[in-house]
Amino acid sequence: MNNYVAKHDKLVRHLGMTIEEATREYARVTMPITENNKNGMGLAHGGAIFALADVAFGAAANAGQVNGVVSLNSTIEFLRPGLASPLKAEAHLVRKGAHIQSYTVEVRDADGQLIARCMATGFQTDVPLPE
Repeated sequence: MNNYVAKHDKLVRHLGMTIEEATREYARVTMPITENNKNGMGLAHGGAIFALADVAFGAAANAGQVNGVVSLNSTIEFLRPGLASPLKAEAHLVRKGAHIQSYTVEVRDADGQLIARCMATGFQTDVPLPE
């Protein structure tokens, strides 16, 4: 996929994420649960789940943009442990203002169980995205 985040974000590659779809209104990103992103109890690590939600937000917010969108605020609610791989995050645009965009992101496991909900807000900068 030709997406700024997919091309430049090293954490995406490190955690094995795949940006399957990304438009300004919607993004879908998957991530396998591997030994490298599990916590001490053998479950998907909360930090990895949050990273997945953040990447889905970033992929949507920066899709088709000339200038970058950066995070202003994100909140996440962990609802269930991540057990069934892969995890899937879907970001949906809630509000698009001139400078502020808000997205909801849901993270589900391979069984369709809702693992986490995130609200992410971004700021449209005047900083050009690298090629």
